[in-house]
Amino acid sequence: NINCAICHGDKAEANGPLAPKVGGVKSIMAAAPGFSDGRIFHVITYGQNNMGSYASQLDRKQRWMIVQYIRTLQPKPEAGAATPKSDTATVAKAK
Repeated sequence: NINCAICHGDKAEANGPLAPKVGGVKSIMAAAPGFSDGRIFHVITYGQNNMGSYASQLDRKQRWMIVQYIRTLQPKPEAGAATPKSDTATVAKAK
């Protein structure tokens, strides 16, 4: 609510109270399904377009917690549907 909802709204649909004033706020729900967990983490860490970096406000663990929270906001995939991309399998294989 403090860092994200002010622009993105409580359901991450770009309808927070500051969104009209800032302009260009993106719906996380529209973008997140096509983004891997690592990509979302990268955007939170380094920013993208009008959104600045949150690396100085949120530690690494908090940023990953936000990624997981974003995933809980997404509708559950139907049986046989594609699931959100995850970097976990790639990281596990690399180790």
